[in-house]
Amino acid sequence: MDTVVPALLAVPACREERDFLRNVFSASGWKIHLAQTFQEVRSAIREQGVGVLLSESRFSDGHCWKDLLGEIRRLEVPPMLIVTDRLADERLWAEVLNLGGYDVLLKPFDPAELLRVVSSAWRSWKLKGAKSRRRWPWDGLGRGWGVGLSPNPPAQYPLAELW
Repeated sequence: MDTVVPALLAVPACREERDFLRNVFSASGWKIHLAQTFQEVRSAIREQGVGVLLSESRFSDGHCWKDLLGEIRRLEVPPMLIVTDRLADERLWAEVLNLGGYDVLLKPFDPAELLRVVSSAWRSWKLKGAKSRRRWPWDGLGRGWGVGLSPNPPAQYPLAELW
């Protein structure tokens, strides 16, 4: 059984949306962190260890989701970014997905759809984190094979034994 509590960092546009998000996610056992400015989000993603980031396409301080994507890419296992917008169109969807975001949600939110998409993003983030921590047996031997997907394992680690 999974003992990690799912964590979401949300950037709601208004008080009503903030209350709505709290109601939807607290009833589902999620830990929810709220931020309102780009600077608050920057601090929170480094301090809180969230797996999913639900963000407006534009912040009140002039930043946008692309700035946020640039920030989270610097993390070892960045949270999955879901962009929200009242006017989400095919162009925004294509841009978010092509640049590495997880999904786009149209507002106002449908509670079931919101929970489904965020939960799916959480599962993807957990899987991504597990893969980033996986290492080959010969990594770190200090003999020039590097880390991660080393193309040339030493002879004492036959590839057939790895699968």
